[in-house]
Amino acid sequence: MCGKITALTNKPVVAVDARNHGDSPHTDDHDYFSLAADVSQLISDLSIEKSTIIGHSMGGRTAMVLALSEPSKVARLVVVDISPIIPTEGGRLLDFFPKLIKVMTSVDFTGMDTHPKAIAAAKTKLLESQLFTDEASMYFILMNIGKLPDNSFGWKCNIQSLNKNFVNVASFPNMNGKTYDGPTLFIGGKLSDFIPPGDITGIKKLFPKANLVYIEGAGHNVHAEEPTAFFNTVAQFLS
Repeated sequence: MCGKITALTNKPVVAVDARNHGDSPHTDDHDYFSLAADVSQLISDLSIEKSTIIGHSMGGRTAMVLALSEPSKVARLVVVDISPIIPTEGGRLLDFFPKLIKVMTSVDFTGMDTHPKAIAAAKTKLLESQLFTDEASMYFILMNIGKLPDNSFGWKCNIQSLNKNFVNVASFPNMNGKTYDGPTLFIGGKLSDFIPPGDITGIKKLFPKANLVYIEGAGHNVHAEEPTAFFNTVAQFLS
């Protein structure tokens, strides 16, 4: 996807490992202000004046906080299948996330000396949990498995920190009346419930120029489940 967007725009695309994910450092702090500050620092380190920011799920909320906090660094904003609006009952993430962390923690990687073996062990636990209705979402979680510094295989994400800070991830911070007035596109999966249509009213209070579109046939992982439709939607917005 990054390569296709580079070819379209003739501009480099930087794929960011968030803190506590991938090859980025593990930290005790994990909230959207810290995550947005990390991206802001990266933009500065790369001597980029303004960027188009595209973020999915946790990355989408990170992108929103960055745009609201430092709008001068954000030329355009694309938010994928996540909303800044938190339902009064707390929302699906507050229920789903602790269950997911519990399942991930329960995976025993002892003796899993290859990447495929580690994937298989985790996949078995995830299937048993019945947390996922589609394989694309499950494989999105399995992408967090890799080789660790001690050459064993396991979760590369910092499960302890994510568990401790799950309320920070499942909620959206109070931005104290800030707005981002740049071009903004929210992309939802038609089969997902992470951006209810009614949220557009609250979204526009933060992002007055926001448009909301849904991708048919896609759940939460829009870019993985319907990559062609996702790319075409982003391409139209960027053109």
